[in-house]
Amino acid sequence: MAKMRLFVRYIRYTNTIKFSDKIGSSVVHHFSGAIKVMRISNLAKSKIIKLDFLLVRRAYSSGMLAIIAIVSKLRSEGYKFEVIFPSDIRVASLFIKTNWAHHLDSSNYKINAAYDRHLFTRRFKDDRDITDLTNDFMNVVLRTMVMPKDIISALEWSIYEICDNVINHADSEIGGFIDAVTYSQKGSISFTVADAGRGILNSLREGLPELEGSADAIMEAIKEGVTRNTSVGQGNGLAGSNRITNMTGGSFDIISGTGRVFLTPGQLKRTETDDNFSFEGTSVSGCLLMNKRFSIGEALFFKGVEYFPTNIIEIQYEDPIEDLYVLKLKEEPSGVGTRKAGRQIHTKILNLLNTNPDYQINIDWRETEIVASSFADEFIGKLYWKIGRERFLSKIKNINLGSLVKKLLDKAIEQRKDNM
Repeated sequence: MAKMRLFVRYIRYTNTIKFSDKIGSSVVHHFSGAIKVMRISNLAKSKIIKLDFLLVRRAYSSGMLAIIAIVSKLRSEGYKFEVIFPSDIRVASLFIKTNWAHHLDSSNYKINAAYDRHLFTRRFKDDRDITDLTNDFMNVVLRTMVMPKDIISALEWSIYEICDNVINHADSEIGGFIDAVTYSQKGSISFTVADAGRGILNSLREGLPELEGSADAIMEAIKEGVTRNTSVGQGNGLAGSNRITNMTGGSFDIISGTGRVFLTPGQLKRTETDDNFSFEGTSVSGCLLMNKRFSIGEALFFKGVEYFPTNIIEIQYEDPIEDLYVLKLKEEPSGVGTRKAGRQIHTKILNLLNTNPDYQINIDWRETEIVASSFADEFIGKLYWKIGRERFLSKIKNINLGSLVKKLLDKAIEQRKDNM
């Protein structure tokens, strides 16, 4: 039998947990095992644990968020952590940008609030937190990727439902963590939600006491209508999210207790480890591809009925009276001073057009007295010629537009014409 590779090992005499070169889903059970060994072998009963990431060359949310959840739970029990970050500058920078560094070592790393294609790792503890972080991420997505309408709805639904599971089922005192990232060139979006609660098996046993292994419990959890208690949920969150990721051609990865289930279209892998490596919590990672043939109604088909969830575009941008969208520039966090900001709002407009091609979009320039020429070029100049003059004039309406800004926009359109 081939010797199992150890991704994590515990060094007793220094009370150190040392990671190998890669951190992904496979590390979660190994890290949990190292923590158990530490609890048993820590003869000095030291409350200071060293986390050594020095050798790490690749790190992914699917592994990091479970580690962060476990560390947060241990910290609530009185443990303290000394963290050695990767020697690879690129990977060390990733730890900082995603806020993994902050959640591992908050005394030395503050929250990094600057994000573009990445929703930095966020902690949530209640419904209000879930609503805020879901809206934040969807706004990042709308500014960075052009997406089919149903993908927008599916992504928002999945993130909200999985985070809601943590609040209502996990019994996690520290709440949960979410991390999500867009890959524009690959045409995909990935997210991970992790907690350090009681796990899927212990939760489902309330309603299904015959369940034995964690992998069996995960397989039950991704079935339609399976829940520990119908009074706190319909049991469709994981089932629907699994359908969504797989119907787009992506993947779904769940780790809880001693089990792991990994699903891709037409393929299912399930593993069960022993109790020495049991992860006291749950980690759910999903990947969606930008599949134009995907149907949200087919994915969320429960009890013979198609479900079409309301999405952020309908809530935030649809006019309450008329059949049109309103985008208020003063509320856009990107501002109007850079080419990058223009590109982001340009992308958001394309997503609004994709969501309902029949709607007009009113761009409200109220309180915008000046814009950068590069912003005007990237936003209006390129948009005008990309969608065509006829469609632009029929679907895009600038309102509350000052004369100076109007001149800059007209100039951007004329100059961009010469470059077409």
